[in-house]
Amino acid sequence: MAGLLLSLGWFQLRLLLAVIILLSAYFGPPLLFDSPPPPPPSSPPGSSSSGGCPPHEYTTTLISLDPLVIYIQNFVSAEESAEIIRIGTPLLRESPVTGYGADVGGSQARTSWSAPLPNSHSHSDQDTDTDTDTGRAVECVLSRAEHFLGTLLSPGRDEIGQAQLVRYTDGQKFDLHHDWFRQPRLLESDRESGRRRLYNRVATLFVTLQADFNFTRGIISGETWFPHVRPITPQQHHHQQHRRLWREHEHGGLAFRAIPGNALFWVNLFPNGTGDHRTLHAGLPVRNGTKTAMNIWPRVFFGPDA
Repeated sequence: MAGLLLSLGWFQLRLLLAVIILLSAYFGPPLLFDSPPPPPPSSPPGSSSSGGCPPHEYTTTLISLDPLVIYIQNFVSAEESAEIIRIGTPLLRESPVTGYGADVGGSQARTSWSAPLPNSHSHSDQDTDTDTDTGRAVECVLSRAEHFLGTLLSPGRDEIGQAQLVRYTDGQKFDLHHDWFRQPRLLESDRESGRRRLYNRVATLFVTLQADFNFTRGIISGETWFPHVRPITPQQHHHQQHRRLWREHEHGGLAFRAIPGNALFWVNLFPNGTGDHRTLHAGLPVRNGTKTAMNIWPRVFFGPDA
């Protein structure tokens, strides 16, 4: 093959390559080279089995490229969801709202309940009881999230962050907001040690653990709405509205159903570290039920000591 390529002129070579590419579109890549298929990976794509955690497989659907939004089915198991809810429920408090450099409570924009979930993955920026049962489920889901993120985080610099449990009951919601900080944050541990670095939430994994809704009269509640996100291609329509994963919202964008075990992933920051305003989203009011979810906010660090 190499001798044949050397004997051909530039025009003939381009013509030959064009023919090979055209035929490969019909008959596949074996036309390009004759080599054995690559060995299977140690863990199948969309799976996680690190740190003593049981193997777990999930599937992904690319919703939007810009901003990047991915829908993940079966990201957590029913057993993991139950354990995380068990661990986090006693810790639930009135949800705070992110302000300039601090969190404040009592806002009518966010009426849910939430709690930081203790884990060994990162430094906490909130006060937690170090004796609290961490549970394997939290650790396994965070390890799975790190595996999913791939190269988004820099080893030794960035971290997966502390997960948060959030619960919405009848009438509760979270109005339109961004997950990224307008001003990057300083960890309390860094403040005390004098370490010069700040962090922001580079992405979000929003994992639904529980969604107990009454779908009578076609009412769907507790959706997550992105007014500025558009799908790459339209979703196949279902006759039963409550079976659809997402819908086009009447005020624009997409509204995603709360389905236990499934998750939404999106990137919050541009490569230069500034926030992407198109990731604006809301937790729509819950009707006739309860929604419990897990927020995972991976942290990227900036500054001379990052």
